Amino acid sequence: MVLGLSVVLAACVADVAGTHQSQQNGEGSGSQTTDDESTATPMGYLKRIASIHCTQAFMCRDSFPPDLGYTFEAQWTNSEPECEAMLLDAWNTETLESEIAKGRAVYDGSAAASCLEGVTFGACPDYWMRGIEWADACYSVIIGKVPTGGSCQSLYSCESFSCDEPTQTCL
Repeated sequence: MVLGLSVVLAACVADVAGTHQSQQNGEGSGSQTTDDESTATPMGYLKRIASIHCTQAFMCRDSFPPDLGYTFEAQWTNSEPECEAMLLDAWNTETLESEIAKGRAVYDGSAAASCLEGVTFGACPDYWMRGIEWADACYSVIIGKVPTGGSCQSLYSCESFSCDEPTQTCL
């Protein structure tokens, strides 16, 4: 589960302030306004992304596929606040902040705001098959500065967003 969430984080890294979220029945999309606090800092952005992920998951809980080999609770926890805390823990936010402070990664608040404006969801049954649909800007929110072959301590520092932990080398 953590690997899957890391891939999602890598794909968008920063899931959203002011997004297009599904209506209560999971059909279509509605719009919210972007909140400056959500994109002002990497942590604010990641908190917003976690909130969006968990809100959508719990909204679509009743249509969670029973044949996945695990329960909804095993994947998403028992409540939205627990879910958000679990995601933030899996994303290792302290490491991200450290890599930014060291200049090994860069956070783009403008890209974060654009990302959040362009997030969409399908109907609930589709959500479990396709997940969240990310705007192009989501792929530019956190940029690693270390090239392939360079030394890394986390995926956040790598241009490829992939760090081989045993060798501490960007892949």
